[in-house]
Order: sequence, then C-alpha cells, then structure tokens
Amino acid sequence: MADMYSSQGKEWTQFKKSPNNPYILPEIVDAPLTQKGRNQARALQPIIQSLENQPEMVVLSSQCRALQTGIIAFEHLVNEVPFVAHEMVREQAGVHVCDMRRPRSQQALDFPIVNFSLIEEEEDQLFHEDRRETKLEIGERIYLFLKWLEQRNETHVAVTSHSGWLMTLFNGSVKCDNSLKEWFQTGELRTVKLEFVNNEQGN
Repeated sequence: MADMYSSQGKEWTQFKKSPNNPYILPEIVDAPLTQKGRNQARALQPIIQSLENQPEMVVLSSQCRALQTGIIAFEHLVNEVPFVAHEMVREQAGVHVCDMRRPRSQQALDFPIVNFSLIEEEEDQLFHEDRRETKLEIGERIYLFLKWLEQRNETHVAVTSHSGWLMTLFNGSVKCDNSLKEWFQTGELRTVKLEFVNNEQGN
C-alpha cells in the first residue's frame, strides 16, 4: 500500500496520523499475509523439515500475519506440538493499525489450532493511536518473554515474530554474534542457541 501511495505522489510522515498515511487505514487493522507472504512461509517448509532438531513448541506473535506465517511454515507440526500465541513477541505497536491486534476471541476463532490462553485481555492493551511503542517498552516485553521461556521444559522452540521485535531482541536484549544484529528480511529463518546465565545478583 505504501508503494501504491508513493506511485500516486502521496507523501506522509511515518508513524504519524495524517490523511495520506496508508498505515492508518481501517482496512489494514492487524493485516493478514499477502499471497507473497504465504509463498515465503511455504518456502520455509523444506528448510524446517530438514532440521535435525524439530521444534517441540511453536510460539507465535498474536498478530494475524505472524500466526499465518507460523501455521504455514510449521504445518507438518500441527497437531504434533503446541502452537502458543504470546503477546510479548508482537511487533512494535502504536499508530500504524497493521500492528494492532484484533480481539482475542476473534483470533482464537480464526486460528483454532493456536492456544491463546496466555493472552488475558480481549482488546489490545499495547496499541496507542497517538504514539509508537518505545524500544525500551519492547525490551521490557522481550525480558518478560525470555523469563517465561526460561521456565519452559522444551529444548527446541520456534518463535514466529517480526523484524522490529527481532532487531530489539538481538541488538538490545541479548549478547550475540554481530551477524544476528542485522535486519531480518521478510520470511527469513535463523536458528540460534539461547543460553540463560545468572548474573551476580542472581537475576
């Protein structure tokens, strides 16, 4: 939609409410995957299936495009392992309605194979129409997610999230190789080994 608007000579300021901003149109609230996105997710199937260690759980952002991506990419694991929606792995929220979550009951109805029990609020509590979520706020969400993940019994976990969230994870929340700090392309898959280390304060 941004390309379409640009081709029409329309200009807008990103993350601002303005008549020409395509990212605030009600038609794209919690935007689903395009056909291109579905094809990209499907292209991951043979790569995932070739992994020596298959995921024991698939964690998905509670937004439509991530839910669809995870279900398509990990299709061979549907009904084999838990598919769990987690609010803390969502994309940076605010202003742009494509990053606004639909009501929990609607997501659960449309994605019945996904467990939404971790999401307590029916309506989106992270989204603000007048401001974008800060990197610090995303970092705090990531911390909560990692604390939750640390308590899990699974060893191999797949996470379907978003490029902005992943950039914050690898550039501000964990120590990692510089190659992981690069921007994630749409439909890109990376495998990492996550190690939890207690600091001197025992956190």
